[in-house]
Amino acid sequence: MKLKNFWGRGPGGAGGRDARPTDPCLLSSTITLLLLAFLLLVGGCGKKLAPFSPDAVLPGKVREFRLSQEGDALVLSWLIPRQNLLGQPLTQIQGCRVLRAEVKGVEPAIPALDDFVLLADIDLAYPKVGEVRGEAVLYQDRNLAPEKRYYYRVAAYDQERYPGAWSQTLGHSWGRLPRTPRDLKAVAGDRIVRLSWPPVTQLADGSPVRDLAGYRLYRRAGEEAWIKLNPEPLPGPSFQDVAVLNDVAYSYKVRALRRVGPDFLESEESPVRTAQPEKRTPPPPVLNLVAVAGDKGVELRWDPSPATDLAGYRVYRRQEGEAQFTLLTPGLLTRRPAFLDTRTQKGRIYHYYVTAVDNSRRANESMPSEEAGIIY
Repeated sequence: MKLKNFWGRGPGGAGGRDARPTDPCLLSSTITLLLLAFLLLVGGCGKKLAPFSPDAVLPGKVREFRLSQEGDALVLSWLIPRQNLLGQPLTQIQGCRVLRAEVKGVEPAIPALDDFVLLADIDLAYPKVGEVRGEAVLYQDRNLAPEKRYYYRVAAYDQERYPGAWSQTLGHSWGRLPRTPRDLKAVAGDRIVRLSWPPVTQLADGSPVRDLAGYRLYRRAGEEAWIKLNPEPLPGPSFQDVAVLNDVAYSYKVRALRRVGPDFLESEESPVRTAQPEKRTPPPPVLNLVAVAGDKGVELRWDPSPATDLAGYRVYRRQEGEAQFTLLTPGLLTRRPAFLDTRTQKGRIYHYYVTAVDNSRRANESMPSEEAGIIY
């Protein structure tokens, strides 16, 4: 048996006696393959596609993608992904793209993919828009129109600018904001702060507000972060904050709420007011005060105060004929419930009472004990 060469001829060549006719199907397939190879070679001389390394894997989804309203803007925030699409540690990331879709009306809808357009391209190293804080990225969208609903998607991209997985789609309705609450008052008491402000009846443009949903209060202790005091809107313009500690300065601000579609729109925040609760409840009165004459003066004794925040005692005295009691102890008595009055004279009549004082900043003083009189 003799083998055919590439063109279907035997070893005898073109004039060899073993030459046989070539199989037409084989010849057609061969010619087709050669033509395809030629076209690929010719095409390779034209424009080349950007190289794509087989080791480069696109970024996964951004983390903790959130959408909220702050004043006249919708604020998007997210954390850059840490993993690629294969769940491996991410090694290549250049920036993030934000897409937005705009839908008429404030009720939820399902925007088509073609409705989304590029809103922002944020380079993580040199951001011209947005704000980068370590792993966190923020973007504020202020180009908003009333009676519309906006939808957003975010994706991170690699150094070749190929986007990775897209985030979930988040939406928020938009409208005119309520007018800012004014004249916030914060009055401190004993472990309580009472807050009040005039009701809001207009939108920011001066038109009447017909869909006011209530108010939302924010509080900050010292220099800590602001927290939302009421998860649900307050129906009226007042609130009593009892989740406070004495001798701590608290700052407050309030915003009016309007319901637009399924969402709330908050007004700009009111001026900040500060209040510091303090203990105002004094210790109970001292009981069983006794005065006894001794060789060195009048000795006073009484029962120890049960107050847990006791700082000490004060002793007051009045001589017969005097209208007012005089404080005998400028400094608090802290060691034991007793006192020796050595500034006495024989034959004089003295009247005494004792008070308890707590250790608060106000140094609250109890009511006077029952008087104890004695002739020395």
